[in-house]
Amino acid sequence: MIKKYYEMVFEGSFDLMKGFVLGFLEGSRIQGEAIFEADHHIENESTFGQLLRFIGAKGDQTNLIVGSGLHDLIREAIEKRNLKNHLKIVSVREITEAYFDFSYHAYSRKLGDELKTLFGSLPPGLRIEKGHGPKETVNPEAKGIEAYAPLHEYEIEAKGEIHGPVKEIINLYGEAEHKDMVELGSIKLV
Repeated sequence: MIKKYYEMVFEGSFDLMKGFVLGFLEGSRIQGEAIFEADHHIENESTFGQLLRFIGAKGDQTNLIVGSGLHDLIREAIEKRNLKNHLKIVSVREITEAYFDFSYHAYSRKLGDELKTLFGSLPPGLRIEKGHGPKETVNPEAKGIEAYAPLHEYEIEAKGEIHGPVKEIINLYGEAEHKDMVELGSIKLV
């Protein structure tokens, strides 16, 4: 069974919110997950929201992803500590899915094999949509002249969107962002 996750949007100081949530979890000995979206390339604002923030119509907002049930405990803790003037929960919503765009274009078989393995054998629950799978081109005439030439002995490219449960998406993104020749879009929550 896939664990449910919720997105909580807070208004107030990021440092206060992060310190409060981590301190609450540690002090209460709760083994829940708290994922701060700013730390994981997660897109959390619409263009209109960015515009409002830019003109100063909105206070600082921080987005947090928490496991099922944890959002209620955090809400109760904020109310108990009388932090409403400093830290306000703006919204809470269930995350049904997350996804990100990816593309890669590599010129070595070794890296090509690594990328095919990474994107070809996805963890359970993840799937590729849109785009196209790996397209390999082998050109033996180009062997030895490749360094900065427009022609290469080996090329591989692919692109698409990877969809699935938020925790698995964040984990795969963290692995993929450290690979050479890979371009990733922000993680989007649905």
